[in-house]
Amino acid sequence: MNAPAKGLDLVDVFLRLRPQLRAVLIARLGDAQAADDLLQDLFLRLPRVSENLRNAEQAQRYMMRMARNASIDLARGESRRAELLLDAIELFDHRVPTPEDYALSTEQLETLDEALHELPGKTRDMLILSRLDGLTHGQIAERLGVSRSLVEKRLVQAVLHCRARIREDD
Repeated sequence: MNAPAKGLDLVDVFLRLRPQLRAVLIARLGDAQAADDLLQDLFLRLPRVSENLRNAEQAQRYMMRMARNASIDLARGESRRAELLLDAIELFDHRVPTPEDYALSTEQLETLDEALHELPGKTRDMLILSRLDGLTHGQIAERLGVSRSLVEKRLVQAVLHCRARIREDD
């Protein structure tokens, strides 16, 4: 087995291959912003794979495979989210709210408002940018100057906190 080539600069290989990777991702996803987000994720994964790559050609093949796999994973996730949303819409499609429903909704909104104010400021901002403004995790990370993984972790924490507070009041 050959040892890794000395001086194999994965950043250089990635930067040379970036336009092709981006084109592949845009073609597969149909969304330049999502392609750019995935490219950033792929770049951040480079240090973890560097010891397995022996030369620039192998690195290029591996990066292309990473890009294709990442686009497939993203498409599957988006498809699943769309299915869940349709299921949720169907559940409430024919329901007419009662006065009790309105009162309960008002109470839940008050509890949710309290729960939001209990969150750290940046976490609350992330949740609002995601749920109300519809920004992607990548856009939120860029706007707040943090990593995408931090945004994802904080959003999970925020949603769990809000759910727990609403359940406490039920």
